[in-house]
Amino acid sequence: MRFLTWIFLFITGFVFGQNNSLLYQVKNKDKKVSYLFGTIHMIPDSLYYFPGKLDKIISKSDEVVLEISNLSDQSSMMKLLMLDSGSCFDIFTAEQKDSVLNWGAELLGIKPEQFEKGFEKRKPFTLLQLSVQKTISGKIRMVDMEIESKAQQNKIPVSGLETIEYQLNIFDRMPDEELANFIMETVRHPDEGEKTFRQMIRYYHKQDLEGLAKLILESDELGSSAEELLDKRNHNWIPKMETLMSSKSCFFAVGAGHLGGPNGVIELLRQKGYEVTPVRY
Repeated sequence: MRFLTWIFLFITGFVFGQNNSLLYQVKNKDKKVSYLFGTIHMIPDSLYYFPGKLDKIISKSDEVVLEISNLSDQSSMMKLLMLDSGSCFDIFTAEQKDSVLNWGAELLGIKPEQFEKGFEKRKPFTLLQLSVQKTISGKIRMVDMEIESKAQQNKIPVSGLETIEYQLNIFDRMPDEELANFIMETVRHPDEGEKTFRQMIRYYHKQDLEGLAKLILESDELGSSAEELLDKRNHNWIPKMETLMSSKSCFFAVGAGHLGGPNGVIELLRQKGYEVTPVRY
């Protein structure tokens, strides 16, 4: 499976064997209630589902907490996606670069030289994002941005568990050869990647966490990146969540892949003495 192709969707969006829900109620020892929601960062509009119950929970929260805040500030984010020097295609061999240019040109319906000029100053992992966006036909809904917008409409403060700089730095530190190989898997096997993506979307839409778990358990493509992308970040978030929940009722919304497993947010909160239970919606 071309697992890393979908990293922008889920950082990502895989869950290991928890209850069949994406929404959890979190109670501290004083019985103060917060909520934890597993998102998918990008989904076709036709499958977007955000019922009134979630709106109501958000409206009654003291604070909405995302992985990162200020998602609507696209100009600042674009600056972080650009290289300080060199070219996007420096990580590839000459043969790989030729394949990538032809692949990208075909995706966008332009000439290879136009594609090279348009992407040469962007960071290489943005090529994976391009693949995801081209796979989703029609209107795209960004679930995290939708939640941020709902909070703002209700004049509820929005904060983040980490910064966009921290997230992007994970990819910046990835060895060039490893990143190049991930991208080449997408270039060489676009149909397989699209098939995997559609399976993920179906499982998420059904809140079928076991289905998502099976997909990731059948893949070893995260390799050494799993600890950095999931486990380490989960552990970093817990102290911040505890501080927030000590005085506020929060609505936490993070990629669904951070919820489950022995190092997932749910289990880590339970180890800290929180009562974490699934909520049907």
